[in-house]
Amino acid sequence: MKILVPTLFCLSLLGQTFAHDPASEMTTAAKNFLDSLDDSEKKKAHFPFSDKERENWHFFPGSFVKPNGRMGLPVKEMTSPQRTLAQTLLSSALSHRGQIEASTVILLENILYEKEGREMRNPDLYHYAIFGQPDKAGTWGWRFEGHHLSLNFSLINGRIFSVTPSFWGASPAKVTEGKHAGLRVLSEEESKAFKFLKSLSPPQKKMAILSDQAPRDIYSGQDNTVIRSSFIPAKGLPITKMNPRQKGWLTELVEVYSAKHRPQVVEKVTSRKPLLHPTETFFAWSGGLTPDTGHYYRIQTPDFLFEYANTQNNVNHVHAVWRDFEGDFGRDLLAEHYAENHSKEKGWISMFDGKTLKGWKANENEETFTVKNGCIVANAPDRCHLFYQTKKPFKNFEFKTEVMTLPHSNAGVYFHTRFQDEGWPKAGFECQVNNTYHDPKKTASIYGVQDCLEAPARDDVWFNLYIKVDGKHVVTKVDGKVISDWTQPADWKKGANFERILGEGTFALQGHDPGSTVLFRNLFVKRLP
Repeated sequence: MKILVPTLFCLSLLGQTFAHDPASEMTTAAKNFLDSLDDSEKKKAHFPFSDKERENWHFFPGSFVKPNGRMGLPVKEMTSPQRTLAQTLLSSALSHRGQIEASTVILLENILYEKEGREMRNPDLYHYAIFGQPDKAGTWGWRFEGHHLSLNFSLINGRIFSVTPSFWGASPAKVTEGKHAGLRVLSEEESKAFKFLKSLSPPQKKMAILSDQAPRDIYSGQDNTVIRSSFIPAKGLPITKMNPRQKGWLTELVEVYSAKHRPQVVEKVTSRKPLLHPTETFFAWSGGLTPDTGHYYRIQTPDFLFEYANTQNNVNHVHAVWRDFEGDFGRDLLAEHYAENHSKEKGWISMFDGKTLKGWKANENEETFTVKNGCIVANAPDRCHLFYQTKKPFKNFEFKTEVMTLPHSNAGVYFHTRFQDEGWPKAGFECQVNNTYHDPKKTASIYGVQDCLEAPARDDVWFNLYIKVDGKHVVTKVDGKVISDWTQPADWKKGANFERILGEGTFALQGHDPGSTVLFRNLFVKRLP
C-alpha cells in the first residue's frame, strides 16, 4: 500500500514492460499499429466497436465477400514498418504453433497465387481491422482475416477474452508437387481425429457415425451467429460413453484448436467455460473412415462447437473452426457487462451511475479516475483518492461492489474516512484490494489491523467485495466468503499516523500508483440502524 518499490517485468519486443500479459501486449501492439497509420489508412483499419462490421466475418477470398469486399487494411497497402507492427499484433495473440500454422496457410495461398496468377490469391490480401479504442481497461476488439483465416478477438474491460470465431483452412492442405511438395498444414486436426475414431468399439461407432456421406462443408458456415437449433438435440457419441483413455484423446483433439492461441489467452476463456463438458460433450462423424475419403466431424458442448471438414478438391481442402454458441465476438460477456444491476433489495442505494463521477471527488490527481464502459477505472499518475460525497456520514452500513484487478495492481476501499487534500487518508480504515501486487497484505484485509496474506481472488476476473460495519464489528467478504472478521477492542486507541478507529465517515477509492489499474462497478451501500 504505502511504500512503492520497483517491480521487475519482462521486456517485450516493443520495448514496453509486461509480465507475460497478452491483454496489455495486444493493447500496446494495436495502439502502435494505429499510430503508424495516416488518416486514409485509419479510415480502412479503424472502426467503432459498435460497427456491424465487427461481426461480419468471412473465410472466402475477398472478391467473394459482399457487398464491398473484405474490410480492413490489407498487408498489400502497408509500408514495411507497418507490416512489422501488424505482425507484432498478430504475434501478441497466437502461440508459436499458431504463428507457424498461420504463416503456412498464407504460404499455401502464395503457392496458388504463383500457380494461378489470380489477384484474389495474392498472399498480401490479409486484412487487419481494429474495433473501438485499444485500452487496457476498455472494451475493444480486432480481426486478422483473409482467405482461409479469420481470427477474431474481443476484450471486455481490456481483460476478458473472446477468441471466436476462430477459423483456419487450407487448399491444398498438403502440397503434392513443386518445390514445396510434402508441405502440410492443419494435419493434427485430422490425424488425432482418426486416432480417436479408430479407438471406438463397434457400439460406440454406431453412436458416433451419423452418415457414410460427408457434408460439403462445415454446418456453421460463415453465419455471424451459430444457429443452435441446427445442433440440438446433440447427436453422436456422448462423453459419458467414452473410457478414460478416449476422453484423453478427445481432449488432445480439442486442444489442437485452442493451442493456436497463447496459453494465457486460452486460460482466460476456459476459466469461464471448459473446452469439454464432463457430461454434455458429443463427438459426431460423417463420411469415409480413411483419410483419402471425404470426412467431417464435430465436437459439441453446451458452450462450444468445433467443426472440421475435408471433402473438396480430392480431399485436400480443409476447413476447421472453433465457435461459441452464445459468446462469438464476446456477446455473452457484453450482455453480462451491460446488464443493469439495480439491486432490488430494500435499502440499497447506488453510488455510481455508470456514466460519470457525479457524487465523487478526487483529491491529488483528477486524471487518476475515469469512467469506461460502465466502470470506474483507477490508474494513478501518482497517488490519488476518490471520495464519495455525502451530507450524512455513514456509521453502520453494508457496502458492496464488483472489482477487477489487472496483474500486479493495488488499490483499496476506505470506509469511515473523510476528505483530505493530499496524502494517504488518515481517517478510517482501508479494505485492501490486491491479488498479485508485492504487498503481502491481500484483498479484503483490513489494512494493518487484520491482514489476509493469501489472495482470495484472481486478477482479470470480476469478484464481489463486501464490507459491513455494525457497531464495533467489521466483516469483509470476497464472493460471499468471509475474509476478515474483526471487533474493535474496548481499549483501542487512535494511531499516530493513521487513526484506524471506528466512528463515522464516507468512502474512498484508492488510485495507488502508475503501474496499478483496478476497475470498480456496481457500487452500492445500505445504511444500518
